[in-house]
Amino acid sequence: MDNEIRQQRWLVHLWLIISFLLSLLTFPLHLSILAHIFFGLLFAGLVVAHLRQRRRTVRILWRDIKRVVAWITPRGRMAWADVVLVVVTLNVVVSGFADYFNHNQPVMIPLGFISPIRWHAVSSIVLLVLLVVHTLRRAKRLRTSQVR
Repeated sequence: MDNEIRQQRWLVHLWLIISFLLSLLTFPLHLSILAHIFFGLLFAGLVVAHLRQRRRTVRILWRDIKRVVAWITPRGRMAWADVVLVVVTLNVVVSGFADYFNHNQPVMIPLGFISPIRWHAVSSIVLLVLLVVHTLRRAKRLRTSQVR
């Protein structure tokens, strides 16, 4: 049973990576916006599955966020990193829908040093950087982590 749970966790990790990459690749591969939406929402749904698999850890980390003194501990920093990942993921989903429903006037973010860029694109770039860091820091444990 333990091996089966570990395999389920690895499949969620694998599909998180695949769905995010497929969502990114829909534009260079000239796939439809519906493919982008499908893979993006698949990724968001897998984030929920990932957090459900980590219920115990999420509960412990949530307690650490409530205690300011715990913020400087490794577990406290991990809690904040997870919160930032969830918030940025939600931001990407919301900004994507905002752009989709206002495609004639997408929400633009002025960056100062270059011309304004779409809110969804900025959010996606931030999420991409965070996910690369998140994945690289946990790369050794991706295949062997267990659901707790």
